[in-house]
Amino acid sequence: METIFPVYRKLDGFNRFYKIESADSFIEVTFSQDQPKYQRIQAVQFPEKLRIRDMISCSFSYVPMNEEEIEKYFQ
Repeated sequence: METIFPVYRKLDGFNRFYKIESADSFIEVTFSQDQPKYQRIQAVQFPEKLRIRDMISCSFSYVPMNEEEIEKYFQ
């Protein structure tokens, strides 16, 4: 099955939210003292690409979110 991007995920138990833009690129939002910090990740090495696959497949503690739930973190 082909993945349609963007895909949205959160890390269960943490204030970390992800907008996966492609099989090798995502934006991570973390919060420190209620201030968002954005980091764009470009996966170059294989372990980084595996992390994206894990996020997409909801392995480990990644939880799916829809665009309406997560859009406030990416404005």
